[in-house]
Formats: sequence, structure tokens, C-alpha cells
Amino acid sequence: MKRQTWIKTPLWLTVALLVCCLISAWLTVHGFYFSLFVALCLTAFVAHSIYRYILRSARAMAQFIWSVRYSEFLSSSTSNPNTTQPLPEELLAEMQDALEHYRSNLQKKESQLQYFQALANHIDMAILVYTPDGQMEWINEAAKRLIHREHPRTVDDLANFHPDLPAKLHTLKAGDLSVWQIKEEEETVQLALSGMEFIIQGRKLLIAGMKNIHSALDSRETEAWQKLIRVLTHEIMNSITPIISLTELLTKYADGLEGDEETKTEIKQMLQTIGRRGNGLVRFMNSYREVSHLPQPLLKLYSAEELLGEAVQLMQNETSDLHLSLPAVTLRFIADKEQIEQVLINLIRNARENEATQITLSAGITPGNHLFLRVTDNGTGIEPEVQERIFIPFFTTKPTGSGIGLTISRQIMHQHHGSIAVQSKLGEGSTFTLRFPVV
Repeated sequence: MKRQTWIKTPLWLTVALLVCCLISAWLTVHGFYFSLFVALCLTAFVAHSIYRYILRSARAMAQFIWSVRYSEFLSSSTSNPNTTQPLPEELLAEMQDALEHYRSNLQKKESQLQYFQALANHIDMAILVYTPDGQMEWINEAAKRLIHREHPRTVDDLANFHPDLPAKLHTLKAGDLSVWQIKEEEETVQLALSGMEFIIQGRKLLIAGMKNIHSALDSRETEAWQKLIRVLTHEIMNSITPIISLTELLTKYADGLEGDEETKTEIKQMLQTIGRRGNGLVRFMNSYREVSHLPQPLLKLYSAEELLGEAVQLMQNETSDLHLSLPAVTLRFIADKEQIEQVLINLIRNARENEATQITLSAGITPGNHLFLRVTDNGTGIEPEVQERIFIPFFTTKPTGSGIGLTISRQIMHQHHGSIAVQSKLGEGSTFTLRFPVV
């Protein structure tokens, strides 16, 4: 209905121009020159009115297009009450309605974009969006933390993170999935790299997803060891307990057996040996039960000085081999103090058993914003092939070791959603790093 109203103005102007032209032609034919002059003036006025109407329409349309292009709705002449109305009010109302509709849709899409960006920034998978020629379009916060760079311009800029990554991203196809290892912050990290692609506004974009699955694999491995230990301890305990009971019973009956005393004595000694060994196995298995029955950590806020200082006080000896190195800025950890102290005590004991004379406990922040506690010693070091096995339950290089100290330490760090890593060189010493999640 409004459109029919604002169409009337150009329609009447066109009809008026046509009538003026016909009248001017008729007056010319019949020689009414004075009236012809008046008619020509009227024709010129109508033509000028049409010209002004077209000019105003073009200006209003240009203003409308400018408003849509730059989303500057407030600067549109349709929304400024002080601007002289160049066009019918109905037409301006139509244009204003169109702008309001466009603005509403634009705000809705911007809200959706902000929602999905916030969602992508919240997940822990690194997401990189780039063009087939390697131009980086967008990365989420997890990717920035992983590559330690805010705004890479191209895929090739990621070579500082890992020299093989640009080549992998250039050849990544939709549906590809691969797992590769990198050395990051003194720790071996396993990344799952997946790819997908989509087309938006005629442009092809690639999406690469990178997720650190090292902690997940460690958790699965720890869980598998725990289940195995539970089964083994249960079955062995069920088998040893009746043997010990029967050994004690047979020892009592040995005196009533027929035969010489020497034979009886030997039988009793053998039964006692079986009993002692059985009790030793029971104690041995009870110690391993600790691996599968660690309590959940009671998390509280502690400073690095509280966590490290008390461990130094507990383990300091007459040689004064322990040293504390604290950062200038106070670092606060969310942790179970008693469990972390137990980890630090295990590491200090291991360092001393490896002939360390200088042991330093320190704290800091990694480039990826992870808080860490570190135990560094100048002991004998660990062989490279042994470093990969020291966290496995029951594995030990010590004649009297149980092989559960580092296993328990690793499980404690997993329960804190962190990790424990080792760097060592033979003859130079070892460094154990306890990494805590980003706060």
C-alpha cells in the first residue's frame, strides 16, 4: 500500500511533462506563440522538477547504499530528523524499514559469530583456519597457547613451533587424521592432527584441529596399570593367604610326626621359610596397593614458597645439599599440599640415591602459561633408554627399590590434571618438572 502511495509523485510528474509537450506542439502548429512561450516555461519547470526528483532519489539511494556498505545506520538521512526530506515520506519509510531489517539480521549474525568464536576459544583443541595458499584466517585461544604466537600471518610462520608443521598443513586434506610427536617445554607431546574444509562466499578454507592427546594416553595407561595391579594383588593375596595358614598349621603338627628329631627340625625350618616368604609377599603386595588406591586430592590455593619451602625443611640434612630458588613474583598453585610434598620427597630421595650433592627446588611459568615446580640435581643422571620406563609400575634400577615411587608421583600429577617430565644426561644430573594446568 505504501509503495502505491510514493509512486504517485513520479507518475504525476511524468504525465505533466507529457501533457506540456503535447500542448506545446499543438500551440506551435496553430501559431499561438505567446501561449507557446508560457507552455514551454511550464514544460521546463516540470522537466526541472523531474530532474530534481531524480537527483534527490540518486542521492538518497547513494546514502542508502553507503549505510548498508559501512553499517552506519545512524548517519543515514532517513534517520536524521533535521535533514530536508528529498523524497516522499512513504519511500523514506520503506528505505528505513529495509535498513532496520538489514541491521537486525546483521546483529543476529554478529551475535552468532561471537557465540561460535567464544565456543571455539573455550574448547581445548587448537583450531587453525587458513586458505589453500597458506594465508592464516583465524586461530582460537588454544592454538595461540600451543604455538606460543598471537597472530601468525601464514602457515609458514608456524615453523618456529615445529619445522614439519607448515608442510603438514599445506598437504592436509579433509578427513585426514594423523598422530605425531613433538618436543615442547621439556616434554614429549603427542598431537592428533585432523583436517576439514568448507567454502564460504566462494572461498575455500581449510580447518586444522590439533589436540594434545599425550595426557589422555597417559591417563589410559595409568588406568590400565591400576586395573592390572588390582587384579594381580587380589589373585596373589587370595593364593598366598591359605598357604601361610597351612604353613602355620603344619608347623604345629611337625612335632607329632614320626621320625628322628633332625628330620622334624628340617621340616619345621622349611615350613618357617615358606611362611616368612609368604608374609614377605603379602607385605610386598600391600605396598603396591598404594598405586591403585590413591585418594583424590584436596585442592587448595598455595604459594610456591609454601609447597617448596616445607619440602626443603623436611628433607634438609647435615650436608645442606638442598637449595630453594623462588621467582620474584609470587606464584600460586591449586594443589593438594601433602600429595605434592610426597612427590617432591620422592624426587629428592631419588636424587640423593643417584649421588647428587646439589639439589635445587624451583618454580616458574612456562611459555604456555603453565605453572611448574622443578627439582634439579647434579647426580649420575639417567640413561636415555631408561628415561622412557622410569614411570612404569614395578620398574626400578635399584637393587632394593620397589618401582612405585615415580609411578605414584605420576599418578598424583594426573589427578592434579598436570604432568611430570624428566630431562637427564649421564654424568650431569637430572631435572624433573611438575607442570600444572593453566589457571
